Amino acid sequence: MNIGIVGLGLIGGSIGLKLQRLNHTIYGVTNNRSNEKKAIKRNLANFISCDLGILKKCSLIILALPIKDLIHPSEDLVSAIPKEAIVTDVGSIKEPIISTWEKIHPLFIGSHPMAGTEEKGVDSGFESLLENTKWIITPTHKSNSNSLKVISNLITSMGCEICKASPKEHDEAVSLISHLPIFVASSLIQTANTEKNKSLLDLTQKLAATGFTDTSRVGGGNPNLGLDLAINNQTNILNAIKEFKNNINDIEALIKNKNWELLSKKLTEAKEIRSNFIN
Repeated sequence: MNIGIVGLGLIGGSIGLKLQRLNHTIYGVTNNRSNEKKAIKRNLANFISCDLGILKKCSLIILALPIKDLIHPSEDLVSAIPKEAIVTDVGSIKEPIISTWEKIHPLFIGSHPMAGTEEKGVDSGFESLLENTKWIITPTHKSNSNSLKVISNLITSMGCEICKASPKEHDEAVSLISHLPIFVASSLIQTANTEKNKSLLDLTQKLAATGFTDTSRVGGGNPNLGLDLAINNQTNILNAIKEFKNNINDIEALIKNKNWELLSKKLTEAKEIRSNFIN
């Protein structure tokens, strides 16, 4: 197929590399000339331009843009998409994006690959990013059945496992396992940054190893993404934070009351439950 990718950052660039390997012809759109040159150098698509006009040749278009640009797309983008083209996105929030695009384009299907790193921009994509990942598709009663089939087949061809959910279910689930960890990790980093005691700060920075690296990784990612998530998935994130605070308060109480037996039980339960989330 002729496939357009609007945005060649981490996700868009990785998809572009993977789909070229599968012999699709990729038309990539960047937001400025500098990124266009970088994307061309990295061969992120077969044809790369800042001109949205190249999308006219595409039968399927993937929108790999920041959340705010998906919820409030430019008129130029909307007008550049062929009416007969199937369109999907890769945004990590679904309800507001789908609400916008189902009014704009009848062949839109919301989707979200559960993949990423803390890197961003046209230098960050790599072909294997999507290998063996879950890719959620979030059809609604308005979704076109053929568009759903085409997008599902494309996702499967990239070696991804498809999960289906309603937009509401998606946003609730990712608030717990994807969005909340960003804010917890950010708080962990701030907590470890003991600026009131310079010698202690120096020591903690020297001693920080793989445990701290793993638990803080998502807190070191793109700040704009975290802000977009908070703005557009506010209710679900606040509910997740409330539940997290309840759990950390329980642990605090057990430590304060020296209830080591119950604390041990709680830690053991968490260890056992974790295996249900780690595949």
